Amino acid sequence: MQKSRNFTFAIIFLVLIYGIIASLVLTTKLNFIYLYIINPLFYIAIAILLRILLGKQINSSKITKKSKEYAAIGALAYIIISLLLGLIVTFGKNPYSKTLLGILTNIWIFGSVVVAKEYIRYKLINNVYEKDKIKMAVLISIVYVIVDININRFITENISVVFVVKQIFQNILPLIVKNVLFSYIAIYADFRASIIYQLIIDLYLWLCPVLPNLNWMMSSILEISVPIVLFMYLQYLKTKNSIYKSKEDLLRSDPRNAIPVVVVVVLAMWFALGLFPIKPVSIASGSMLPEIHVGDVVLIKKCTPNDIIVGDVIQYQMEGYTVIHRVIEKKQKNGEYIFITKGDNNKSADSKPVYEDQVIGKCILKIRYLGYPAIWLHLIQTEEELQVDTGNN
Repeated sequence: MQKSRNFTFAIIFLVLIYGIIASLVLTTKLNFIYLYIINPLFYIAIAILLRILLGKQINSSKITKKSKEYAAIGALAYIIISLLLGLIVTFGKNPYSKTLLGILTNIWIFGSVVVAKEYIRYKLINNVYEKDKIKMAVLISIVYVIVDININRFITENISVVFVVKQIFQNILPLIVKNVLFSYIAIYADFRASIIYQLIIDLYLWLCPVLPNLNWMMSSILEISVPIVLFMYLQYLKTKNSIYKSKEDLLRSDPRNAIPVVVVVVLAMWFALGLFPIKPVSIASGSMLPEIHVGDVVLIKKCTPNDIIVGDVIQYQMEGYTVIHRVIEKKQKNGEYIFITKGDNNKSADSKPVYEDQVIGKCILKIRYLGYPAIWLHLIQTEEELQVDTGNN
């Protein structure tokens, strides 16, 4: 069969319509049948159809062979980073069944769909002429993102700004990054590297006895950063094997120059978001003068009530805000610790005692002036919110 954009568009449209119907109807009314029968068979049937109509042609270039190695290394890097993060946070029991039947079930429900979808992606992208491949890759990536997002969740859930932001970072951005990577692989290599990357990670999730208790922020940053680094390596591989490459092109695309920056940025984001046991907090008031100034950053370490002694500066939760003050008295009542706190610059102790379930952590270090940018951003955001509220009223 000759290359045909119309045929490619028709298959993509079919996948899109099926994905929307599956998300709105099948996952809610026929969830068991959908997972075990309908979804795997639909993608397998499309893959077989494309194999029959479009033939077997598979790219066997040097880039294709190397891309499989890079994909495996990228997946292993994902697993190693995930496990290292588990040492920082905690591990929990793996929810997946590790019996032979459970493993085979996961391979059928999820593994078969991964293989079929990546084969479909590869065949459709390469069923158009060279000048249209990137456009087709973008279209397929968009459709796959829509298909993989649970649209029904946006209809049934109470939509709020927090919900939308969480969905964007937890689900949508990781899907976009991964689909961009897999479509790039489909253009310049074939479907096998994408399958290797995804299945190695899936097997880790299915078979590992314990999994890190990563919160959604940690998981999303990990799922975004690893594919980006892998994409950079594949782009460098493509440039390296190009007959038109120059020394400047190689130096510019060499991912080794950017990886340290990516690592530092990712670690800084995790640190700033408080995903580690130690987190930074910007000081916006002068209640702790002269010990802590406005604009300082203090590092707060998570701790237990037993770790706190009189004289420690602690951060604790109040209704709608947090406070950083010094402990001036520690007592116990009915087996629970109670702390009396005071700002160094305040004349009297705080009016309310602090109970142990309010304690976030204690200050272990202060850094002068580093918190001013965060304070300014907070003030700008507050002013914008006030303007919106005033406009609504």
